[in-house]
Amino acid sequence: DEAPFESPILIGGTKGSHVVLAPFPGAPANAIYLEAESDKRPFFIIPWNGNYLIGTTDVRFEDNPDEARSELWEIDYLLAETNRAFPEARLTREHVLYTYSGVRPLPVTGEKDEQSITRRHFIREHPQLSNLLSIVGGKLTTYRSLAEECVDLIFRKLGRPLPPCVTSKEVLPGAVNFSSFAAEFKGPARLLRVYGSRANQVTQLHEDPLTSEILFAFKHEFATTVDDCFLRRTMFNPVFIRENPWLTSIAQEILGRSVSEACEPGES
Repeated sequence: DEAPFESPILIGGTKGSHVVLAPFPGAPANAIYLEAESDKRPFFIIPWNGNYLIGTTDVRFEDNPDEARSELWEIDYLLAETNRAFPEARLTREHVLYTYSGVRPLPVTGEKDEQSITRRHFIREHPQLSNLLSIVGGKLTTYRSLAEECVDLIFRKLGRPLPPCVTSKEVLPGAVNFSSFAAEFKGPARLLRVYGSRANQVTQLHEDPLTSEILFAFKHEFATTVDDCFLRRTMFNPVFIRENPWLTSIAQEILGRSVSEACEPGES
């Protein structure tokens, strides 16, 4: 159905691209922050899943976010700036394992300089529909404050007493009693690093750790496609997936059955 009124465009995104590389000469042991010499834009070099994540760019993007791709000039830009900081690296396109891109949901603006677009979030009320709220902008780093603002506003609109907010006291999944759990965990180090104190929930699903991760993605993390499972839940390296096609076969098989069936004891 069509909306009962027309709303102005609220979001005008910019694309950020990243490259993932194997460890390289001079690579830092810890995450570092740098400023690109060419445009003074900040970027990061981060040890990540046994490799290095380098990014990001900031490019106007008005197409379908599903179509966002890393362009060659973005790859060259990130490699050149990394080589400037670590001359011994001598990185080229051939060193890139894979790239990925995403679109930031920033507020629409007439600003021509992408770096000038605010990263703040806004909650837009619609006079024509009193119970409709639109969230514009926002980042993972500020999602808790954004959630608190939204819930507070909803309670005020409903005229109900506002309960105390507990988000600042709630730890993330996998962080509950992590130190004591980690000291006693005997499973693969990867499971502890990715799932924290939920690692035992993963290992209970299957005798094979990788199959367990796939099952966990569908059963507990709401994955609905193979891409959801691999790229947004398990974070399996795409190169690793290509080298182990049986992982894709298992995920497709699980999608063809109910997850509860796939998790039945005795499954091989």
